[in-house]
Amino acid sequence: MSRRDLGPWAIFGAPLVIAILALTGLVGALLADGAWDWIGAVLLAGAIAGAVAGRMFCRIRNRAERG
Repeated sequence: MSRRDLGPWAIFGAPLVIAILALTGLVGALLADGAWDWIGAVLLAGAIAGAVAGRMFCRIRNRAERG
């Protein structure tokens, strides 16, 4: 797959989803109490886990391509 094959959604899709999850979690946890605190914590944890999983996936894929 070359860089020409990658469109904007393929490049910026995952970071955009992570950013939306993180912002929703932050705003929800800051503006409301009770259930929103838990929802915010879950969304922030999901955003962090997504970023870490994405980074690990790239490392594993790069190692497999190198041989």
